[in-house]
Amino acid sequence: MSSKMKLSRIKLLLFGLLTLFIIALLIVAYTDHKIQSLVREKRFLSPTQYYSSPDSFFVGQFRSPKSFQSYFENKDYRERPFGSPLQKGDYSLGNSQQCSSLTDETTEIFSCLLYRSNQQNELNLINLNELDQITSIFKGEDFLPSLVAHGEAELFAQYLGNKPTQQIQTDIGDIPRYCLDAIIAIEDPQFLEHSGFSPKGFIRAVLANIRKAGYSQGGSTITQQLVKNYFLSPEKTITRKLKEIIMALIFEFRVSKDDILETYLNIIYLGQSGVFEVRGYGSASEFYFQKRIDDLNLPECALLAAIVNNPGRYNPVRHPEKAKDRRERVLEKMVEHELISVSEKEEAQKSPLPTEIKPGLSASAPYYVDAVNKVLKSKGFEDRSGLSIYTALDPVAQNLAEKAVKDSIQSFETSFPSIVKIKKEQKLDLQAALLASNPITGEVVAIVGGRDFKTSPYNRAVESQRQVGSIIKPLVYLSALQNLTEGGLERNPMTLIDNSPLKLEYDRQVWEPRNYDGKFSAPLPMFYALKESKNIPTARLAMETGLDKVIETARNLGVTSKLKEYPSLALGAFELNPLEVLKVYNSLSQLGVKQELQIVKSIKNQKNEIVYEHDPLTEQVGNRDDYGVLIGMLKETLISGTGAFSRKMGFRHIAAGKTGTTSDTKDAWFAGFTPFHAAITWVGYDNGTPHNLTGASGALPIWSRYMREIAKIYSNRDFDFPSTVHKETISADDLLDLKIPEEKAKDTDLIFKNSSGIDD
Repeated sequence: MSSKMKLSRIKLLLFGLLTLFIIALLIVAYTDHKIQSLVREKRFLSPTQYYSSPDSFFVGQFRSPKSFQSYFENKDYRERPFGSPLQKGDYSLGNSQQCSSLTDETTEIFSCLLYRSNQQNELNLINLNELDQITSIFKGEDFLPSLVAHGEAELFAQYLGNKPTQQIQTDIGDIPRYCLDAIIAIEDPQFLEHSGFSPKGFIRAVLANIRKAGYSQGGSTITQQLVKNYFLSPEKTITRKLKEIIMALIFEFRVSKDDILETYLNIIYLGQSGVFEVRGYGSASEFYFQKRIDDLNLPECALLAAIVNNPGRYNPVRHPEKAKDRRERVLEKMVEHELISVSEKEEAQKSPLPTEIKPGLSASAPYYVDAVNKVLKSKGFEDRSGLSIYTALDPVAQNLAEKAVKDSIQSFETSFPSIVKIKKEQKLDLQAALLASNPITGEVVAIVGGRDFKTSPYNRAVESQRQVGSIIKPLVYLSALQNLTEGGLERNPMTLIDNSPLKLEYDRQVWEPRNYDGKFSAPLPMFYALKESKNIPTARLAMETGLDKVIETARNLGVTSKLKEYPSLALGAFELNPLEVLKVYNSLSQLGVKQELQIVKSIKNQKNEIVYEHDPLTEQVGNRDDYGVLIGMLKETLISGTGAFSRKMGFRHIAAGKTGTTSDTKDAWFAGFTPFHAAITWVGYDNGTPHNLTGASGALPIWSRYMREIAKIYSNRDFDFPSTVHKETISADDLLDLKIPEEKAKDTDLIFKNSSGIDD
């Protein structure tokens, strides 16, 4: 080889080494910068936090002082003597004389609650009468009157990436000295002396492992453990170990010991609460001991340090003997390093282990969280880490919704022959969805997208497109009410519609709709055709009014899915997303006030800055009196129509709604609402297998199970009908004269427009 070639190779080698050196420097510099910024901003663990909608306290609600006291104590508020200055998170209960001195309220006051909200730092005064009913509410330093006050938004879920987690960020100053000493004594006695890597500890661990002919103990410092937990994979290779040591040295060079220890104690894995990882001392303290971290004593701190080594093996409830032995080992190490006395150790050893564990967060609302994440993605929040998301979820409503779906599906799969047969022979799981909202605010308070998120994470409540069947019929009747007949007359609930055989030809096709019972009859009043869900009168009404008008009504109320002017449109032979259906019925319940549904109310970043806020825009669509007339007809569905079974299931509140069943029985629906709550339910198979359930036998039972419980929170008040309409009783005799079957002909209260067109 010539000297020239040798020189060329040397240059190439040097260039390669220089390149590697530069790359290594860049990696070190990047890692250095990342470590500094992460520790400085305490962002080593950046879970996405999901908060529920705050509880509402409103005028007319029944709430005792004792229940308020329990509520605020559960939220970690501090009770102060009445008249004392209130800081964030303080509350006071007052008597009649004390309460009356604060405002010019003329109503007699029996007791009151004064609190300053923890999250909003807003002063609220709630006055109660002798019956423990809220009579008035005042807000702000000047006590301005209000109809509603709010409690606290509750953290109901945390996720680290896609992993559910529980973590409470804790400052090192709030962690007891015993806890700091215990973890250092058992995990890294030279923590305050080494520079990130302890050669002595490493060699000692290697020798111990050789003696035990296997893995006996680790030689990693706390800094190395921190690096491994956050930056590196758990694989046991030489390359990974070298990276760990180098990064630990950088850590120690740039970051103080206090910050390293604080970060470590905030991210270390300490157990499993259902599907949630318990991360950090703050959450572990509440999980194992039901205590705040700053209230822990020596034996509890020693137990946490014991659990760090292997949370599964040293779980004090599942493996008390192992946990006790490991705790004793921690205490011995603390004595060895002169952190506690022998007498303190002996006393601590006598302390009993916890016998039960507080679940903390449950696997709460997975379908709701999934829906929230889809909203975030649509808003451009691809990276969710560190965000605090304030949702419209109502934990009570969500739990009731999940239970209603679960109990109903279980009932169907054990009592309906067709469902039992499909389950047995085709191995198919029946699915269901439930969506509920506060129709006044448009907040979606509950979302259940299937029978079980773990085995079936597809969120049918927000992702599916299913044929809607008869739940679209109210839009046909609303369109008819909003448009005059060919003769220029207004329709009303008693307007007769032909119920004789109908045959239509369009696009070289013939369409002959049939009623569900296969029968024809004399012309039927509009209200009767709707409550009994008659197909032929509805189809005729749609053709008379104009399919374009029906589509226009649907669009005005928020339907965005594709609709075509086919006659079958009148009977719901098209697909909608369940959220669209909820939006329509939300608007119907509010007499035509349309608003965008809220799932995500606001989003804050790690700096507590609002980066998104829902704009609750509302729009009045059409005349309120037409909606009032329609609601009057839809009330009959639950009184004596296709939804009457809800009464047998225990739902007694005033409500309006509509069943829906597709002609092939692949989809069953119910949509209904009270003045305060709206909910829709769907039942079916994902692959479209017919199930022979109707809206009344399939979807209505789920709706009824849910609504009979959630309605207990609200008064049984009728709808606020506009003054431009009036109630009129149609006698059973009048209905018999119209050839209505005798068993269906009962005195019926309906809503009509005022003939004068002015207020009564």
